[in-house]
Amino acid sequence: MKTNFFKKHKLLTALLLVLIFFIGYATYYLTSYLPASDLAVASLVSTQTVTVTNTQSSITFAPAKTSTKVGLIYYPGGKVDPASFAYAASEIAKEDIFVVIVKMPFNLAIFDTNKANAVMDQYPDIDEWYLAGFSLGGTAASMYAHEHPDKIDGLILYASYTTKESSLKEADFPVLSISGSNDGLATPQDILDKSIYLPPTTDFVKIEGANHTQMALYNNAKPQSGDNKADITDNQQQRDLIDATIKFIKTYSK
Repeated sequence: MKTNFFKKHKLLTALLLVLIFFIGYATYYLTSYLPASDLAVASLVSTQTVTVTNTQSSITFAPAKTSTKVGLIYYPGGKVDPASFAYAASEIAKEDIFVVIVKMPFNLAIFDTNKANAVMDQYPDIDEWYLAGFSLGGTAASMYAHEHPDKIDGLILYASYTTKESSLKEADFPVLSISGSNDGLATPQDILDKSIYLPPTTDFVKIEGANHTQMALYNNAKPQSGDNKADITDNQQQRDLIDATIKFIKTYSK
């Protein structure tokens, strides 16, 4: 009897240790993220041209001297600091575009794909909304666009793509897909293969020499796991991304 008791005790102890390990790992995974780089963090400060507001739910970048009716909502990449898009957001806001970086649960946009609704409700003075997302954030943005096609005026995918389940090939809003020739995660072949789920009028911009990581500013520009090294600087890649984004919105906004 004692032998059986000790065997059961050891088994329960082992199971408890395994459970503790998995809880610890899950906690670490859900709370960890790749931090924003210095240039992005520096862009979280208001300037004479852009007013920055950082709250628990979002980071907003508003043109300081003019009012605007055009807004851009950004879904960050999975496990990536939302502030990693701050530099691009600040530059875009200088062109009279109100930018909202949404903070997602556990830094995973897939946990709240409808977060754009709260943003739109909070800023009713914005007449036109463009939705953008990086990597997994782009996939989440595509899901929102698929479910709410009448609520957005355009979609921008940064190193991302939609899926068959969230096909947008019949969408009547404009779509911009920005990718990198050196991307090791959302590879050029991935972008091509998934393009069948986007409208035939989609604007495709491939940045030569660009990788996945530099589509935002994080991880000190070191390629994240699975990505390739970029042949251009993060500043150049960001500039190309910013210019393409502004051109797209200016082209289609009323």
